This record gives sequence, C-alpha cells and structure tokens, in this order.
Amino acid sequence: MTGYGRAEGTVNSQPCTVEVRTVNGRHLELSTRLPKQWSDKELAIRELVRERVSRGSVSLFIRVEESSAQAPVLNVAVARTAAEQLRTLHHDLHLSGDITLADILSIPAIFQGASDDAEAPDPWPELAALIVAATESLTMMRDKEGAELERDFDGRLASLETSLADVEQRSAQRIPAERERLRERVAQLMSDGVDEQRLQLEIILLSEKLDVAEECTRLRSHIKFFRETMATNAAAGRKLNFLLQEMNREVNTIGSKCNDADIARVVVGMKEDMERMREQVQNIE
Repeated sequence: MTGYGRAEGTVNSQPCTVEVRTVNGRHLELSTRLPKQWSDKELAIRELVRERVSRGSVSLFIRVEESSAQAPVLNVAVARTAAEQLRTLHHDLHLSGDITLADILSIPAIFQGASDDAEAPDPWPELAALIVAATESLTMMRDKEGAELERDFDGRLASLETSLADVEQRSAQRIPAERERLRERVAQLMSDGVDEQRLQLEIILLSEKLDVAEECTRLRSHIKFFRETMATNAAAGRKLNFLLQEMNREVNTIGSKCNDADIARVVVGMKEDMERMREQVQNIE
C-alpha cells in the first residue's frame, strides 16, 4: 500500500531527517539514499526496514545537516616551524620585504580541527531509532488505507454472498425444467419409444453436471476465511490473494456448469466484484 513516514532528530549532535515512502507492489523492493559517511550502515538499515515492511516498493531517504564548523585550533609549534622555514626561503631566494603574519596564517597545516584526535561515536543507535520512528509513522498511514480497503472488501463479500444465494436458488429451480427438456429431446429423437431406464440414467448424470452445491459450499467457506484473515493483525496479503484465486476458480466452475442466461448474468457480476478485489489485494501487506 502507499504510505509516507517521516522522523526528525539528531545523530551525533547533527540534525537528521529520515523519510520512508511506499507505493504498491507485490513484493518488497527497497531502495535507500544515505549520507556517504553512513554507507557502511546500509545492510543494517535494510534489515531494520524488512522487519517492519514486508511488501511494496519502499524508498528510504536519510539527510543529515553538517553541524556548523568549530573554530580551528592553531598549532603554535607548527606555526613557528613554518615561520622559520619561510624566513630561510626568503633569505635564500633574496626576496624583498618581510615575512608577515598573513603569510604564516595562509599555511593550512598550522591549523587542526578541534576534534581531529577524537573518535566519532557510533551513529547507529540514534539512527536506528529515527528509522523505527519513520516506519511507525508510515505504518499508521498504511493502516488507515487498509481500513478503507477492508470496508470495500466487506461490501463486495456481502455482494458475493447475495449473488451466491441467488445462484443456489436458480440452480435448484432449473433441475425440473432441465429434466423435462431432456425428456422432450429424447422423445423427438426416438420415434420407437423412450427407454425410461436409460432416460432416468441420463437425467441423473445431467443433474450431477448441473449441480453446483459443492462449488457454492466451497465458495461460501472461502468467503468466511477471507473475512477471518482480514481480521488478523498479521501480514495477510499473500493469503488473501490465494483465497481470492480459489474463489474465482469456484465461480468459474459455477458459470461453466450452469448453462443458463440468468445465472450467467449473476456470475458475471460476481466476477466483476472479484476482479476489483484482485486489483486491491495486490496492495495489501
């Protein structure tokens, strides 16, 4: 499902922003964009996201603002050495003028960063906390979309149940009519009389072919399991997709067995509902 999550905080005293975006996808596809200094954390970041998102195309962005540079520290010993070397060079080259303070300060080597000798702390604990917060924000948004999908599914399942009851009623009413139609057709083909025993056998075989009670029972069971699966908190997208495939299989069988225009119209409506459900179930985690 689509979603967006964002978290802001600090990592090693530097302002940091984590954004997570997802779009619909059947499988988990994760792309990351990280600051160069944290590239070694990419594997850990991917594992952390996989623990919280199992489906969809996920994009994770991490931005860090460099803290304002601290005033450099003058290394006096290096500055003295540099000044002596400049005077020697000035004398050897017979240059005019004097060595000024500006000349000495223009040498970068005489300065050192305030934290050059300090080892930076591990950024992972603070960074991981921000990623978790961003994915939690993402999950809240996806939960809202999931609730809307659940309401849509409930309505379509109710429509399927209504159509299923209609199919069962129409199918039961067709048996006597089909029996009489078969009797008339056989009578037309057999001018020397009708073998009642053979006719009854054919009627039994025809009734079995027309009977969709088994398919209707399985379909009603699948609808029940579909609702139960939606009610669970676990990731259920793939299970719902499988149940929907089985439901579609039963409806196709019903349509092929019931050679009746009225039932065919009902079956077409059921397929339309399931097709809309199939499109949406691909987005469910």
